[in-house]
Amino acid sequence: MLAFTGIGLVPLLLAGGAAAAIGSFIFGGPSEEELHYKAKQQVYDLGFKKFNESAEEIFNKIEENIASVFYNRVEQAEQVIEQLISSHENILEQQNKVHKETLEQREAEKAFISQQRRKLEQLQNEIDAILSQCVG
Repeated sequence: MLAFTGIGLVPLLLAGGAAAAIGSFIFGGPSEEELHYKAKQQVYDLGFKKFNESAEEIFNKIEENIASVFYNRVEQAEQVIEQLISSHENILEQQNKVHKETLEQREAEKAFISQQRRKLEQLQNEIDAILSQCVG
């Protein structure tokens, strides 16, 4: 049975039904059965109205909860994605730094080798000059 707030619906309907029955008896209106049916219909209509209102409230709360959960999940996913992007950016920066250092090291090694080669060529030329003076 549905509970209604405010003035009790059943006593109100009974009083209205009794007044209608007395009025119909005195003035020749609808029968007792018709009055009973109308009272039942009013109770049904009011109960259905209250049910629809509460169903709408429940639906709205469920909708709010679903939206809240959805937005929380989206927010969590965004945070994870941001952390992954940041982590990958750091890794790329480190790799770029290592690559740059490697290139600089290779250039330094090339310069050293080139310098040593010039020294060896100069030494070879000096040896050749000494040998040609000794032979010649």
